[in-house]
Amino acid sequence: MIPTLALRYAEAESCWAAWGWTDRDRPEAARLHPRVLPALAQLRPSVLPDAGVDASGAEPIADALARARRGPLGDPAGTARLGEQLADALLPGPVVLALLDRAQQAGRRPRLRIHPSPGLARVPWPLLRVRLTADGSRRAPLLDLADLCLGAPADAVADALPPEPGEGLVAVIDPRVPGFAADSALGSVLGRPHPDDRLVALVDRHRGRLRPAVDAYPELVRRRDLDRDWLRGALAGAARLLYLGHVSVAGAELATGATSSMHLCCVDDAGRHRPLSAAELLADAGMRFPARVALLGCGSGTDLGYPEPMGLALAAVLRGAELVTAASWTLPTDAALEGEPLRRLVLAVDAAHDAADPVAALSAWQLERAEAWAAAGEPADSPLVWAAALTHVR
Repeated sequence: MIPTLALRYAEAESCWAAWGWTDRDRPEAARLHPRVLPALAQLRPSVLPDAGVDASGAEPIADALARARRGPLGDPAGTARLGEQLADALLPGPVVLALLDRAQQAGRRPRLRIHPSPGLARVPWPLLRVRLTADGSRRAPLLDLADLCLGAPADAVADALPPEPGEGLVAVIDPRVPGFAADSALGSVLGRPHPDDRLVALVDRHRGRLRPAVDAYPELVRRRDLDRDWLRGALAGAARLLYLGHVSVAGAELATGATSSMHLCCVDDAGRHRPLSAAELLADAGMRFPARVALLGCGSGTDLGYPEPMGLALAAVLRGAELVTAASWTLPTDAALEGEPLRRLVLAVDAAHDAADPVAALSAWQLERAEAWAAAGEPADSPLVWAAALTHVR
């Protein structure tokens, strides 16, 4: 059994944290320091916006990326400062000590399962740098102490269906959105496919278990036939779903993210594009998800930011997924950052979801990226990409 520390946050007039090991009955709680609010205020200029491409008044992606690269996530020193400030504000000292003690006892990193309040849903948890000394003269990445994941709400866990059993991998990679050109708002995420693309590894790694069945990478991407009906049938008997494409996130002013949508090749009766929303996933009794799901699209993992948590990630949980890796904010494409960080993320998540412990595997990869970013600050290791990925578990 993986030693797991559950860390829960609640907001009233103040923000509170409560924590306890899932195999022990001694929970603790603390009121967070008032500096938590100034620290969170830095997040807006630090990451790309959560707004979907269809949101009115949304900031242009090019402007958002330029802004974000000028902020704390644009250079290693700024990233470290932000990570330290957030850790000091959000992680009570006893939580850090508990993780250190359990790691020493177990001989491995424990798991930290975070249940954020809506106001903390956008925190880049993989970037936190915790105090190892009281004066903060020695620090370590939180990822060095624990493997990180987000906990699904208890009511979602209680109502979730069992996962669809199977062996296949359903791979929906940059599907063509009907009515949108490749260079439009809902155009290509990856650009023109070519045979020597880094993502050829997906076909090589999963040959014989891929759905759709393909012989070469260009046959896998920019397809026109991957609609909701195809997805429903493909997921039957699958072990995993890997989606990379566009996601439109519900407005922050709404109580729930049930209208958050993934963009497949679906059209309505009039031939217009019809995105697949979280609400529609839940209403379709025939839509069953496998145990492991990756939804890599802009803001695909923002479910916990709504007063009534819901979105694509939790819809997948309710329809059977045991874990869902999704993005906490808008993901830059590889056309915007050198070194193909988005493709690297796709391959890392794919490898993690084939591992015995996906949470540990993804956390280990993110720790490597954090160390590389701190050492050299190369765009290929930009936290604007890898730090957005978090796994919801039930």
